[in-house]
Amino acid sequence: MEASRSGHPASAARGIVIGMMALIGCLLFIAFFMEDVLGSEALSWSNQPWPLVFRYVVAMAIGGALAGFLTTGLFGRRGILGWILAALGGLFAAFIAGLFGSLAGQVPDLLASGWSSTGMVSVAFGALIAPLAFVGQPMILVGWLVLVALTHLWVRRSRSSVATGAISV
Repeated sequence: MEASRSGHPASAARGIVIGMMALIGCLLFIAFFMEDVLGSEALSWSNQPWPLVFRYVVAMAIGGALAGFLTTGLFGRRGILGWILAALGGLFAAFIAGLFGSLAGQVPDLLASGWSSTGMVSVAFGALIAPLAFVGQPMILVGWLVLVALTHLWVRRSRSSVATGAISV
């Protein structure tokens, strides 16, 4: 990773958190979407608006990347406080990713038809994608916790290897 070789632990950590939060944002949207399709008799895989679904997957990745950029400092710290900060960072990132991802997904529609209260409710609803994905799906919560923990450990390793002069790839 180029950022590690530059000797800037913050840039290496930032890249890791941005990438992982983008991945988590995508996965939470996909889990939420799959739960809707599988839980409904009226919906089927064959009649889904796949370009719109793809647009939202990309939008949630963008929202996750932005959330990762904003929450980098909460990951990779040592001790119990570090784990608490990472958990809060993961939660905060999930809310931000949902909010900004929803906004990014709505932009084409909002530009085409103008700002409306319905569009704004949809954007605000995006902030709840994490809790809504977790409801009734404890394995999604476990998966999210594992990914947040992996992000925390990876950033901590990155920061300590850069601080000691080791090159991390």
